[in-house]
Amino acid sequence: MTTCKRKCTLINSSDKQSYEDLINPIVTKEELDQFKKIARDDYRVELTDEQAYEQASALVTFFEAILHELIDQKRRSVNNE
Repeated sequence: MTTCKRKCTLINSSDKQSYEDLINPIVTKEELDQFKKIARDDYRVELTDEQAYEQASALVTFFEAILHELIDQKRRSVNNE
C-alpha cells in the first residue's frame, strides 16, 4: 500500500492485501459492484474484485488530488486578496 502526499491511499497490484481486509476502504462493496457493472456494460471488460478495486481507488485518488489542488489554489487566491 502506498500513501501519497495528501494522505490518500493507493492500492498497488503488488499488495497482497484484499480490499475486503481494509478497515476504511476507498470504495465500498456496493460502489465496487457498480464500477464493475460500468466496466462490463460500457467497455465489455470483466474485472475481478481486485482489479476493480485497484482501478476505482486510483480514479478516486486522482480526483481527490485534483480537488485538493483546486481548493489549495482557491485558498491561496483568497488569502492574497
